[in-house]
Amino acid sequence: MANPIGDAIQALSVLIVPTADGTGSPTETPLFTTIQTLVQAIFNASPSMKTVSSDITGALTEAATVLTAIAKAMQTSTGALSDIGNALTGLQSILSMAQSLAPAGTSVVLNSASDLFQNIEGQLTTLAGEAGQTMATAGTELAQLAQLMTGLTQLFP
Repeated sequence: MANPIGDAIQALSVLIVPTADGTGSPTETPLFTTIQTLVQAIFNASPSMKTVSSDITGALTEAATVLTAIAKAMQTSTGALSDIGNALTGLQSILSMAQSLAPAGTSVVLNSASDLFQNIEGQLTTLAGEAGQTMATAGTELAQLAQLMTGLTQLFP
């Protein structure tokens, strides 16, 4: 079974390398600067592209904030990694109920939140099936992923 969070960290490490504990600032690779120049040229091409850049940066920042909060809780938890799935399933149920009661315009936001938690749950459920994975190590991996997502915001103008 693969480690999806570890795989994402490994894939991004050609651009940016997380710290061992997922705190502080990651290290940008020389390729990061090259890619940053290209990405910024593309997103500075028009006002519409700048808006898209801002939206991408906002989404990465918000997702990283959520991941960081979950990671911190996991790193200090004494529970089993398999328990996280139940908690996230419960959260998705609450979001579904809120969506059914909320005005139509807010459903996009609730869908996005629900999708994010569903993806996190899927990743952590896969990790729970891995030998040697603990709540603390999975939390550290989430913190590293959040750190990378925050660092990637620097690609965009």
